[in-house]
Amino acid sequence: MIVESMGVYLPPRSVTTEEITRGCKKPLSFPLEKMTGIHTRRMAGDTEFSIDLARRAIDECLALSRHTADDIDLLICCNISRVDGPDHKTTFEPSTAIRLRDHFKLKNAIVFDVSNACAGVFTGMVMAEGYLRTGAARRALVVSGEYITHLTKTAQQEIDNFMDPRIACLTVGDSGVALLLEPTTDPKVGFQALSLYTLGKYHTYCVAKPTDQEHGGAIMVTDPIKSSAIAINQAVEHSTEVLRKANWPIETASHLIMHQTSSTALNGAAREINQRFGKNALAPEKVVNNIAERANTATTTHWVAVMDQILTNKINQGDRVIFGVSGSGQITGTALYVFDDLPDRIRAKTKSRTGSEVRVTEQATAVRVRIESVGTAGDDVPRTSIPLAKSAAEDCLSRSGHERGDIDLLLFAGVYRDDFICEPAIAAMLAGELKINDDVEAVKKRKTFALDVFNGGIGFLNACHAATKRIQAGLTGRAMVVASEIENNAPRGAPVRRGVRETGSAMILDAEGDGKTGFGRFHFHYDTQHLADVQAHTIFADGKTTLGVELKPDRDRHLIATIVQGVHALLKQEGIGLDRIKAIFPPQVSPDFVGDLAKALDVPCERMIDVSLAGEDLFTSALPFALRKAQEEKRVQPGDIGLLIAAGAGNQVGCAIYYF
Repeated sequence: MIVESMGVYLPPRSVTTEEITRGCKKPLSFPLEKMTGIHTRRMAGDTEFSIDLARRAIDECLALSRHTADDIDLLICCNISRVDGPDHKTTFEPSTAIRLRDHFKLKNAIVFDVSNACAGVFTGMVMAEGYLRTGAARRALVVSGEYITHLTKTAQQEIDNFMDPRIACLTVGDSGVALLLEPTTDPKVGFQALSLYTLGKYHTYCVAKPTDQEHGGAIMVTDPIKSSAIAINQAVEHSTEVLRKANWPIETASHLIMHQTSSTALNGAAREINQRFGKNALAPEKVVNNIAERANTATTTHWVAVMDQILTNKINQGDRVIFGVSGSGQITGTALYVFDDLPDRIRAKTKSRTGSEVRVTEQATAVRVRIESVGTAGDDVPRTSIPLAKSAAEDCLSRSGHERGDIDLLLFAGVYRDDFICEPAIAAMLAGELKINDDVEAVKKRKTFALDVFNGGIGFLNACHAATKRIQAGLTGRAMVVASEIENNAPRGAPVRRGVRETGSAMILDAEGDGKTGFGRFHFHYDTQHLADVQAHTIFADGKTTLGVELKPDRDRHLIATIVQGVHALLKQEGIGLDRIKAIFPPQVSPDFVGDLAKALDVPCERMIDVSLAGEDLFTSALPFALRKAQEEKRVQPGDIGLLIAAGAGNQVGCAIYYF
C-alpha cells in the first residue's frame, strides 16, 4: 500500500504561545513555550470548521493525484473534532464522510467515519488496508479535518495554574490532511509494516467532551505524566518488535516521526530508543520535530510533519521513515514506510505520470466470514453507554466459543454516548472495561486494536464490512462489533429526543466456520439529494449542551426508495432473486417502516424479521436484535439465505447477503 498523493491544509492565521497564555482568564506564570517548544500554531478562521479543513486537504490531494473523484472507491474520515459550525456545533448525523462524498461527487465510494483519538489517520489506513488487499477498493481516500483550537478558547477561561489537567488544551493547532492510498506492485516502496493496538485499561488518561461550565465549549482533561510513561514505554517496545520482524536495522531509517505533542516528549522518546538500541543508534537530526510552528494537530500531526519535511527538502525518494503512533485510549502503533517519487512531485506540483495500476478483483469465493455469536444488553442495565455496551459484549462472549483475549479487533458502532464524549474512542473504554488485552502485561501475549466506526444507523454494517475485509485479508482473526445508544437529552430534561431505543448489542465475527456459512456480498447505496433528511448536532443554550434533532417528514419514504434500489443492485451482483431470500432483516425504525418496506419490496410481511417498537428506533442495534429473534424463533435454518439491510442519515443504505 502506497501514498499516491497527499494534501495538507494549514489555516493562514498564526497565533503565538505568548498570545495564548496572555488570553487566559487567570494569569499563567509558566514558561509554556520553553517547556513545549511551541512558538506558534495555526488557528482556523471564524467561519472555518472541521469539515472545511478536510475539504481543503482533499482539494490539494486530488490536484496532485493522477486519479479523479470517480476513481475513489473508499472514503474514511478520521477527525476527532466534528465541530462544523459556530457555538460549538458538533455534528452527529449525517457523518462527515457522507457529506464529503456529496461535496466531491465521489459516486463510487463506500464511506464512513472512524474515531480513535490522535491515532485516527493511521486507524483509517489500517481499515483501508483490508479493502485494498481484498480488492474491495482499488483506491482509498483517508482524510481528517482537525479544528481543535476551540479547546484552547475554553481552556483559557478555565485553567487555574500550570498543573491544571486542562493545560494540554493550550498546545493544539488546526489543520487538514488527506491521503490517497492504493496498492503497489513495487515491494520496495510504500508501507512495509503497519500495526496498532489498544491498552484500554489506561483510557482515563485523556478525555475530551463538552465542559460543564456555563460558558460552554469543549475541554480536554489529561494526565500527561502517566500517559507519557505508558506511551513512551510501549512505543519503544513495539517499534523494536516491528523493526525486527521487518528486518529493518534502526540505523537504516532516514527519519523518525512521532506524534508531535511537545519537544520534551519527542526528546524523551528518542532518548529511550537510543538506550534500547545503543548510543546514537538514532541520530538527533533524524528525529522530526515540527512542534515550533504547528503545535499538536491531533490526528494529522505525522503527515503535517511529512509535508513540512518535504517542502524543506528533508524527505526524498527512497527515504525510510519510522512512524511512532500514539493516542488516548491508550493506542500504540508503528508504521514503516519507504517513499517513492512523491516528495519530488509535491515540490514540483506535478502529478504522477504512470503509476503502478494494481488490479485486484474482489472475489465472491473469498473466505466466508460468519457471525459466530450475538449478544444483547440486559433489561436491568443502567441506560448509559459503557454499561449497555459491556452488558451486550459479555452476553455475546458467554455464547461464543472464543475467549475475550482471542478478540483481535474491537469496533464500536454507536453514535449517541454519555456527555457527548469525543475522545477517547468508546471502543477503547470498552476494551478496558471488558479487560480485553488491556494492559502492558496482557499485550506481551496478544494485542487487540479498538476503534469507533461512526456513521449513524448504517455504522454497524459498515463495521461488519470493514472487519470482514480485514479477516479475509488475513490481517485479523476475530472481530467483535458492539453498539449502544442513549438519549442524550433525557437526563438534561430537554424535550427533544432522537427516538432511539436505549440498549446495546454485540456480534463476534470469524472465518472458522464450515466455509459455507457467513456473509456473501455487501453493497452500499447512496442518494444524497436527501442528505439533510436527518440532522443531529449539539446545541448550546442557557449554559447547557443538548442535542438538536431535525427530521424531515419524508425521510422514511426517501430511505425506503433507496433501500429498494440498493437491494436490487445487491441481488443482481450476487446472482440471486428475491424469491430465494428466506428472511429479511430490515432497519428496525418502527412497525410502520418495516411494513412499508415489505410493500415496497413486494414481499410478504412474514419474511421480515420485525423486532421494532413505535417511537424507539433500534438504530445501530437493529441487526443483532433481529438475528437473535430469528435464532430463538427458528426462523432460519442451515442452508437458508438472509438479506441484511441497514440505513442511515445522509440517505445511505447498506445491504448484505448472509448464508445460514
